[in-house]
Amino acid sequence: MTSRLAFAVLTVLVAASSAAAQDIKTILSRLSAFDYATRMDAARTLRRLPGPEVVPALTEAARSHADQFVRYRTLVLLTGFRDPGTPQLMQSLIRDRNDRVREVVYRWYEQHPDPRSVPGLLAALETEQAEFVRPALVRALAAHDDNAAVQRALLAETARGLDFFRSAVVETLGEHKAMYAVDAIARLAAVDGPTQDDAVLALARIGARQWVPLIKELMLAADAVPARHAALCLLDDDCPAQIIALSATLRNANAAPAVTRAAAMALGAIAEEGHDSALAALLTLSGQTSGRIRDEVAAAFASAAISAPETTVTWIDASADRRAAAAELLRAGFELLEEDFAEEQFYATLRAAYWGAPESSPTRTITAALIDRLEF
Repeated sequence: MTSRLAFAVLTVLVAASSAAAQDIKTILSRLSAFDYATRMDAARTLRRLPGPEVVPALTEAARSHADQFVRYRTLVLLTGFRDPGTPQLMQSLIRDRNDRVREVVYRWYEQHPDPRSVPGLLAALETEQAEFVRPALVRALAAHDDNAAVQRALLAETARGLDFFRSAVVETLGEHKAMYAVDAIARLAAVDGPTQDDAVLALARIGARQWVPLIKELMLAADAVPARHAALCLLDDDCPAQIIALSATLRNANAAPAVTRAAAMALGAIAEEGHDSALAALLTLSGQTSGRIRDEVAAAFASAAISAPETTVTWIDASADRRAAAAELLRAGFELLEEDFAEEQFYATLRAAYWGAPESSPTRTITAALIDRLEF
């Protein structure tokens, strides 16, 4: 076992010895330090403290700390502990004045849907305007796909507001397999415009195979848009060939930046839906590309990982040959993403996998290595 790996195991097994001697409130204040290393070290220290010791302090800070960024970061960290008191805290913060706090609340409700939250979420839909918060609110509502009021509200959202908001709604409906929205999404897919590719991919995520002819027709009318390759793959229309085409686009150093970005995102979307071959393609491409294109590949790989953490960890764990390269690609991708909440859930998944695996097992080794390499 390498010294770095041994250190990773020790930091998972026990809280850092110096942490017990430090005042938790002092550590909390460092979450908003100007220096990046200081902020990250504070977060790592808090993660490794025993739950009974740190959860009350995190809860109090999330409610009322004077520094608004500290409130946001403590709430993110708290979600990784999966404490039984978290639902009550989230309910109390659903209309908080801090945009970042509301975003975390909505993201949490997407993963932990509670029918009692629906009236508050629907009310928030009438007033929420923050451009990075509203998509999270839509995702929280989409988790209640059996609620007729929610269905009506989200269907209305596909046809109103800025293109940015509409694209986020369509993407969310696709990811949540919203069969009730197929007709509305199909209308967007049939019309050239800024939401067309999002709509095409959403139809594929839902599994609407009746739209394969339309997608193929659109690919003839355009320049083989990457999202449409992904859609055909997800609809089981020669998926290997679609992945090959997307990979070829990413290996083309002369392709326009927008095209390579879309190709990487398309491969990431395929991977998110459980296609290991797309994860493998991204990992292979990371060794065949450089600069801007490799960054796009890394971001797509990391996005797929945080969307399906258990699946990704299992895939990485399945082959010793890919572990080091996959860990490095994840690290590079996480540095490019601004996904604090999702990354915290990925860490919680790693921690649960570590403790759930037998001692000295390969799973313990790889999860410890990932925790170390990702600097969690």
